[in-house]
Amino acid sequence: MRLTLMYFSPTHTTKKVVSAVGKVFFEKLLCETRIADITSLAARMREYAFGKDDVLIFGAPVYGGRVPPLLLPFLAKLRGGGARAVALSVYGNRDYDDALAETCGLLEKSGFTVCAAAAFIGEHSYSCEVGRGRPDAEDILAASTFALAALEKTATGAKINKKVRGGFPYKEYSPFMTAAKRMPAVDAEKCSHCGACISVCPVCNIAADLSDQGRCIACAACVKFCARGARAFIEQGVLAAKEKLEKNCTARRTPEFFI
Repeated sequence: MRLTLMYFSPTHTTKKVVSAVGKVFFEKLLCETRIADITSLAARMREYAFGKDDVLIFGAPVYGGRVPPLLLPFLAKLRGGGARAVALSVYGNRDYDDALAETCGLLEKSGFTVCAAAAFIGEHSYSCEVGRGRPDAEDILAASTFALAALEKTATGAKINKKVRGGFPYKEYSPFMTAAKRMPAVDAEKCSHCGACISVCPVCNIAADLSDQGRCIACAACVKFCARGARAFIEQGVLAAKEKLEKNCTARRTPEFFI
């Protein structure tokens, strides 16, 4: 048996959840394990093939209630080969809408048997006030609890029994989600030109001179990982979303499991 932990995680919240679930699987199975961090463009250009003896734990953040648009072609070209899968969605304390059901559907279409799924909460990319500090210790404990049940279910190879919330036809992507966004602005007085923002961008949008190449997906990686706080969103669509989230979505939400 081979275990694969695969995640798209520009701000590392999804990575934390997938790692917590994967840790339980590894400790119980003691099997060959590989990490497939598909956050970078180069990683998403590789081909990944699986077989019946494989188990995939796949995680992605929720963008506007859906799977991030740039992952659709990647998931379509995965070769599941009858492998068992656990699907994870991580959302910014608003709602995951159709994202988890969509993830399950895309994995199944690519040849996986999805045995378990769950939606977890991470700090929102646009506001540290929404889902602040999450996934936190309570979330990691929940992930470990889920992992034990998911491990037992994957051993049987059976599909999820409980209907995953959301489903086809999926909600439409908003124009904001599918259009190129203007990347976060740079404060020239704070910026040290260290290149951290360039290295963490999942779509290679930031040129060497820090200019915008028109591919920004507003993931906030360059904002979160700038040590000097030199980047900030000024795009009106992002600012409006941030204001709405901080007004309506600060009450703590809890993870949901589907086994």
